[in-house]
Amino acid sequence: MKTDLINVVNTETLIYLQQTYSQLEYSISASKKKLLYKNNQLSLLTDSKKIYIDFSDNDIASRINPKLKKCSVVQAVEGRKKDKMLILDSTAGLGRDSFTLAARGHNVVSIEKDPYIFLLLKNALERAKQIEDLKNIADKITLINQDANDYIKNNSSLIFDCIYIDPMFPERKKSAKVKQNMQIMHDIAFNDEKGNSLLVENSIQSQKTKKLVIKRPVNAEFLSAKTPSSQIKGKSNRFDIYSI
Repeated sequence: MKTDLINVVNTETLIYLQQTYSQLEYSISASKKKLLYKNNQLSLLTDSKKIYIDFSDNDIASRINPKLKKCSVVQAVEGRKKDKMLILDSTAGLGRDSFTLAARGHNVVSIEKDPYIFLLLKNALERAKQIEDLKNIADKITLINQDANDYIKNNSSLIFDCIYIDPMFPERKKSAKVKQNMQIMHDIAFNDEKGNSLLVENSIQSQKTKKLVIKRPVNAEFLSAKTPSSQIKGKSNRFDIYSI
């Protein structure tokens, strides 16, 4: 996937990224958007804000706690299926849904096209693999830096039990940390509604899955011209479920 130079703060960050993911090119820069590697953690700096991903935080812990009720994304993706699944998370973002599904024992291919967010995810998974309780979860996630439309069209080897799509939409009330992270996501990642609709249609036509799950604001229009087979609705969002 071709991209511009990735801006970094210093030599330590440059060396870490060159050793970790040499497929991208990096440059030390004073740009407003740049990556910083410090104390084993990769962060993205934008103006006065900082974002990093931590799969050991309390928000993730509550989502993957087997003693608590299954969260909506798990209910939507799993349905009544009891077997372990192969899932394509075509819009990985901050990785919360991918990690939640992997914690259920599923194998997840996570696609993230933005190189900065991809690198944050890669570093977060590396750190998770160093934590005994999280290692097996992180090992179930295959992270890919590519546009999901290209991946679906060009990948001919895998058939998924479910393709999951979670396009960005206006932030909702969340914890302060999650809210700040999502605001930065909106600042750096362009939300392409035409691309989102194309992703839905490509997923339906690809014959790569028999189930498609799309997360939407509760009152938003369908991303597909087709009516969902079923839905799971919450207070602020819903999951449109398509049987293909």
